[in-house]
Amino acid sequence: SFDNQFSIDLTLDGRINANEKNYKTSRKNFFSCGDSRRGQSLVVWAIKEGRDCAKSVHKYLKKKQLT
Repeated sequence: SFDNQFSIDLTLDGRINANEKNYKTSRKNFFSCGDSRRGQSLVVWAIKEGRDCAKSVHKYLKKKQLT
């Protein structure tokens, strides 16, 4: 189980609460996807979310470089 050492908002059932569009959590610079955000699910969902989350992180980091 996740002990929440990073003080990230969790759902009532203990999953990490992250935006469904960009996978950002309540903590700056932290993203979550796959089982930690969705809960135990099919591997195809984990793969899709992993790829989508990586795109979101890449976009976020590129934006940070410009500022």
